[in-house]
Amino acid sequence: MGEVIHFPNKGLLKNLNKKPKLSQEEISRIQLLNDKRTADQLSESLAIDILTVLQEHISDMQKSEFIADLAILIEVIKSTLYREHDLKHPIQEIIEKIATVKILQNGEKVTELNYRPILNKEEEGDIEIEFVPETD
Repeated sequence: MGEVIHFPNKGLLKNLNKKPKLSQEEISRIQLLNDKRTADQLSESLAIDILTVLQEHISDMQKSEFIADLAILIEVIKSTLYREHDLKHPIQEIIEKIATVKILQNGEKVTELNYRPILNKEEEGDIEIEFVPETD
């Protein structure tokens, strides 16, 4: 049998389980980054699912217009996830300008979309869309 060399057990392992002390600001910053990362990853995952479904219904997914539409759709999803964590996203300002949720007398919520605040003057017309949920 050979000689066994014993590993030193004093002094080397004393800091093994200690975590660095973080300030409240550092903790908040880390939480913010984690929330953003989670929202970004989920929206990217949903984008793949959306593309999978749309490929059966869209004839040319390489058209610039389709790619732009999809990018906006993904940003709106990301904005929704950001809002869940009280995070700001630039598209939220656009949503606030065009979307109004109204509560009907029966308690049902409907969304009215008015694009006038963001359209160019020459593009203005009677564009008003109201989403009314289907009831059975």
